[in-house]
Parts: sequence; structure tokens; C-alpha cells
Amino acid sequence: MFDKPVMRGAKYARRKRGKWKALITGLMLVCCVEGLATAAAGMHRTLKANPCETLQRENKDLRKELTLQEIQKENEDLRKELKKLPWPMLKYFWANGRTYSLPLRAESRDLSHRPAQARLEYLAGFFDGDGYVGCETRLTGAALKVSQSFDQAEVLMLFRQTFGGSISRERRGVGLGKPKLQWQAYGQSARRAVRLLALHSITKQKQLLIAARWPKTKSLREDRKAELCALKQYDSAVAGPCSWSYFAGFFDAEGCIRLDPRVASLQVKVSQKHPRALRSLRAFLQTTSGIDATLGNFTGYGYELWVCSLSKCKEILQHLLDAGLLCKVQQAQLALSLTPENAAEVRAELASRSGNQRFGRRLDAAGQNRARKILSAQRQVACLCRRGLEAEADAKQREVARLKDEHELRKARYENQQLLEYIEYIRHLHENSWEGPLLPGM
Repeated sequence: MFDKPVMRGAKYARRKRGKWKALITGLMLVCCVEGLATAAAGMHRTLKANPCETLQRENKDLRKELTLQEIQKENEDLRKELKKLPWPMLKYFWANGRTYSLPLRAESRDLSHRPAQARLEYLAGFFDGDGYVGCETRLTGAALKVSQSFDQAEVLMLFRQTFGGSISRERRGVGLGKPKLQWQAYGQSARRAVRLLALHSITKQKQLLIAARWPKTKSLREDRKAELCALKQYDSAVAGPCSWSYFAGFFDAEGCIRLDPRVASLQVKVSQKHPRALRSLRAFLQTTSGIDATLGNFTGYGYELWVCSLSKCKEILQHLLDAGLLCKVQQAQLALSLTPENAAEVRAELASRSGNQRFGRRLDAAGQNRARKILSAQRQVACLCRRGLEAEADAKQREVARLKDEHELRKARYENQQLLEYIEYIRHLHENSWEGPLLPGM
């Protein structure tokens, strides 16, 4: 089955320009990548190199002959190649111990049962972060949508189990962008969902209320559509009440956990385009736990709410787990296990469970050690300068320059290795006619 495809040996023949062309022609790289983990094994889906030792050693020797600029140029070319490399068409997805065929169509169900309040609060928080309120093509009613990567389908199933609706492919994966699924609700399912979500929504309550009161008169529907579009252009959030269940849903959609291994410190962060919802979360943290979170603007694009204290971050994460955190359960549990002794391991594991936004550019353990050495050497330069030891400071500064050059070269090599492995991983999926994660025996 293809839940856990194991990469086979693959040869790369890469031609380089100029004086390196003859040297690099015929370069072989064996990439053995551990793919998507099976549900039975309970392992996280990640990529790991498992190359043949002899060929790996030969490849490393050849890589040492390339300059930093040549490797960086090759990495740029590999990223361009990745942007055009499609994943196989997804036909199945896995959630809650089962494999489902796509599309998973809407089913008739008893809509008289009201879901538990904690579940509605969680789903409202998640929808506020990642949901979309629109209207059907002919403006006959409201349409709701939530999108997620195919390996985070559990939350989409929770929406479907609660409100009805269907799950289908939203887009085919390309390169570092994994295939995406979407939950959609129309008609009676959408009308019920908007009524229940609006009770607990903050950022999208006004949009949901418009959808709940969708007019039967055709002449008024264009006006309602225009109102919906207008609400998306500014901070239309309301100052509504918050709860840990709502926070858990919002954090699953918009939150992240970061770790600084140098001091075994955590940072819990939530991002949003507009600040009003984050102000509600900040007030909630202060009122319920006495935690002072910082709210700030980042790069002029949006806003972030963050907490840096290790003890306070752990307190927040424990509350979120108790309140039904779903998508980031493993990351939160890892963060709670953080100690000064296991900081490097926890950071590496957290990085492997995050998205591909910084793929190939995160420092591994060796890179972290090099960065610490550079920082230590820079501090020594400053100390020598303060003492007036100019000759010693100049010598140490030359050492810093050498360490930085070595650091950049090794970073480029590591990025190159990861990019090659990922390309071979996707090609391997095609070779094995992969159509999605399947349970054993299916």
C-alpha cells in the first residue's frame, strides 16, 4: 500500500556549466525517502533520507567540489522544477482510522439534534480562521467552505459529521504544495451551519448572519452578495465572548508553536489579517489565566498575538488540549515535553510536523551548532574590541568570516539534498500509481 512508500534508489545525472561540467556529469544520488505513514503505524508523514552509504559518500565527495554559488544556483533550479512537478491525482483520503473515496458526497441526516456547545465553539473558531462564506452560483443560497491539506482531513470530517455537506478535492498538489481537500455545504446543510456557527463566531459573524437571512426575492440577492464581499475587505469582526474551545479551533487554523533551542524557550503565536479577533483572545487570556499576551503588527501585512514565557505557553497549550485541539495535538504534546535537555530533539520534531513554508531552509542540529559557534565568536570579537586588543580582534573576525562561509555552504548542501529527495519522492508516487493513503488490506 502507499501509506508509507519507501523510496528506491534513483540516479541523478546533473550537468553543470563551465569547468565543473565534466566533473559533475554522471553524478549519482540515491534518495530513499520515507513517505506517508500508515494509520496503523500511527507515524507522522514526513520525509527522511535513507541512502545507500557507499553512493551517499561518493555524492558528498563530489558535492564538496562545488562552490556555494553553484549549489545555490542549482537549488534555485530545483525549486523551479518543484513548482511545476504535480502530485498524482488524489482519489482517497484517510481520517479517524478509515479510508474514504473522493468525492465523499453529502448524505441525508437527522438535523433535529443540536451539537454540543463545546463542539460548536471549536468549529466556529476554526471557521473564523480558515472558513469561507459565499453564495451559490445562481445566488439561490449561501455556500460554506473549509479547505485543508489532505493529511489534515479529520477536521473536515468533523464539519461534515456536525453539519452535513460533502468533502472533495480542492486542488491537485504541485511541488511543495500538498493536495488539498475542501468541505462544502449548500442548501439546508448550509442554512443550519450558518445559524449555529454565528452564535459563537467573532471574525465571520456578520457574514454568517447575512448568509442565514439570504433573501428569497431575486432582486435582493445581488445586494446581499455585494454586502458579503464588502465585509471581507475590512475588519468586520465583532467583540464576542471567547472560550477555550473557540481558542482551540482558532489556534488549529491560525496558530503555531515555535521553539528556541538555545534557551529551551517556547513561543505560542496566532496570526490574523485584522486585529479585532486577536484583541478578544488577548482579553480572554488575561481574564481567565492572568496571561499578558503581546499584540503587534508584522511586516505591514497582518497582526500577531504571542506569548513567550515557557510556563505560560505550556499552560495555554494544556488548556487547548483539554478543550479539544485537533490538528496540532502532536505539536502541543511535544512542546509540553520540552526540557533543556531535549530542546534540540523537540525542535527537530516540531519542524518535521509543520508545513512546507520553510522547506529546506530550516537549520538542522548541525546547523544550530554552527550558528551558536558563530554567535560565540562574534561576542569574543566585541569583547576584544572593548579591551583594545585590535590585532586579536581582527584575527577573531577573520575566523568569524570563515565560520560564516562554511555555514552558508553547508546550509546550501543540506537544502540541495532535501530538494532532491522531495523531487524523487513525488516521482516515486507516480511510479507506484499512488492515489492517496490507504489502510492495509484495502
